[in-house]
Amino acid sequence: MISAINQSQSLNISFTSVVPFRVFIDGMETFNKQNLKYAAHKLTATLAGPAKNDNKKLQIIRNFAKHDPDYNIEFGIHGYPKRKNKKNIQPSDYFRCIFDKEGSFLFTGPQAEKLQELGKSIGSEKVCCKSRKISNSFDLQAAKHYYGFVIGNFMRSAKLRIKETFDPLTRIKAGKPVEMHINMSSNKKYGMKSFKMQLDSIDFKQSGT
Repeated sequence: MISAINQSQSLNISFTSVVPFRVFIDGMETFNKQNLKYAAHKLTATLAGPAKNDNKKLQIIRNFAKHDPDYNIEFGIHGYPKRKNKKNIQPSDYFRCIFDKEGSFLFTGPQAEKLQELGKSIGSEKVCCKSRKISNSFDLQAAKHYYGFVIGNFMRSAKLRIKETFDPLTRIKAGKPVEMHINMSSNKKYGMKSFKMQLDSIDFKQSGT
């Protein structure tokens, strides 16, 4: 149960990882943005927990924890703490996915919180433009530009990338950079409105392989 977790930990969640990822459906890679978003949503919902007695979810959580030294496996198993004034756990409070021409990336912790904060700034400027009955403003463009600038810095930061292993004592990452493969399985009704897919597993491979 979440109450069994040290409450001081829940107030000091600290992630420092950026995870590049690719999505595969029935063994074939997909580049469709809608499919990428759906797969990422299913993964972050699983990582945020609770896993309860779902063996597939537990396996995914444990696999992710092996590669990300800052992921709290206990929170994943029992459920991440909900934010104030929210009824349920929101995966977007802890994980944020960015889909860019450079690829797809999973940001966690402070990085996710920073992007959420900047996203709200963009939303506020859009509201201001709407109230003034204009489509654009310097302030809106500046907010968008800074959002892109911050994302670029996160993606280029080598120290934020997950690697093959990490020292369980120092939490220092070691080895070559890796990327995460999100494996989905479907009902194989390709191109039909009844097409459905579900999260099957994740694995990690050296980047670019």
